[in-house]
Amino acid sequence: MFERVDFVGGWKLYFSISGVLLLAGATAIALGGLNFGIDFQGGAQFTVANAGRQLTDEQVRDALPPEMAGDAVITTLGDNGYEVRTPVVSSQQEQSQIHDSLARAFEGEVSVTTVSPAFGEQLRNQALQAVVAALLIIVAFISFRFEFAFALAAMAALVHDILITVGFYAIVGREVSLVTVVAVLTVLGYSIYDTIIIFDRIRENAPTVGYNRRRFDEMINRSIRQVVRRSIYTSVFSLIPIVALLIFGEATLSDFAFALLVGIAAGTYSSIFIASPVLSLYKAWRAGKLQAARSS
Repeated sequence: MFERVDFVGGWKLYFSISGVLLLAGATAIALGGLNFGIDFQGGAQFTVANAGRQLTDEQVRDALPPEMAGDAVITTLGDNGYEVRTPVVSSQQEQSQIHDSLARAFEGEVSVTTVSPAFGEQLRNQALQAVVAALLIIVAFISFRFEFAFALAAMAALVHDILITVGFYAIVGREVSLVTVVAVLTVLGYSIYDTIIIFDRIRENAPTVGYNRRRFDEMINRSIRQVVRRSIYTSVFSLIPIVALLIFGEATLSDFAFALLVGIAAGTYSSIFIASPVLSLYKAWRAGKLQAARSS
C-alpha cells in the first residue's frame, strides 16, 4: 500500500495541504473565532445542581440581566445540572441577584465561581509559557539524542500540530480553557513519540559515510515504510476511545476529546509527511551551503 508513496519527494503537496488548513485556522482566529473561556478572559460561572425544572436556553437567558443574556454560555450537565457562564460581574450585589434568579428559575442549588480578567490574563501567559517550555525541552532532548537537524524537523512538526489544533478550535468555535492546554501538552507528547519512532529508524538506516541527497531521501522513504503501519494502527486505536468520549462525554470532556482528536490526527500526519521532508530539505540546504563554502 505504501510502497509507491514518495514521502519525501511529495513534500510540496503535503505542505500545501497543511498550508490550507493553517490558513483556514488563521482566518478563523483573525475573525475572532477563538473562544476563550472563563479561565482565560475572566467572568462568572454559575453551576446548577439538582435542578427541579428543565429550562430552554431562552428561559435561562430571561433569568439573567439583559446586558449579560446575549453573551452567556449555557451548558447542560447530565440530566439535572447546568452551567451558566457570564462576563465579569461588576459587583457582589449583582452576583447575588443572578444567583438567586437562577436558583428560583431552576429550583435547584447554585454555586458560583468567579475569575478576574487580570487572573485570566495571568493564566493565559502561564499556559503559553508551559507550551513553549515543553517545546524547548523536546528540542534539547532530540538535539542531544540525535542531532540538531532532527530537532529542527521535530519542532516544525510540533508547531504544525499546535497551530492545527488551535485553528480547528477557532473554526468550530469551541471554548478554549485550561483543559485545552492539558490536551495540547498531551498531543505534544504523543506527536513527539510518533516522530521519534520514525527518526530512530532513519538514524539506524542512515549511511555512515558521506551524504548524497538521492540516497538519503530513498533511505528516509524506506525507513518510513518500515514503521508507517505501526504509526497508523496506533493512532487509529488511540482515536477510538477519544471519539467515544467526544460523542458521549459531557462538555468539558468533549472539549478535551476534541483537542486530542484533532491533535493526534495532525500529529500522525506531521510525523510522516512534515517532519521527514523538513529533515530532508534541511540536510540538502546545509550540504549545499557547505559545498558553496568549499568552492569559494
